[in-house]
Amino acid sequence: MNSKNIATKFIVQKNSSEIISVMEACTFLGVHRNTIYKLIREGEIPAFRLTTGGRWKFKKGDLEDWLERRQLKRAL
Repeated sequence: MNSKNIATKFIVQKNSSEIISVMEACTFLGVHRNTIYKLIREGEIPAFRLTTGGRWKFKKGDLEDWLERRQLKRAL
């Protein structure tokens, strides 16, 4: 594996574990924040809180996986 592939793999892994906010998730998914909160309430989207009553957070990699599964489901 050359150095370019190693660097690319590191960047992909870093982005996958990146923790993002509700507003960043809105931008990433292209939806309004009310939609994000609705998906959280319905248990449709992978989200978590770091503390009880804290702000919702997302792992970017989890959102990427969720989006991919959702797109595959719609394609069927």
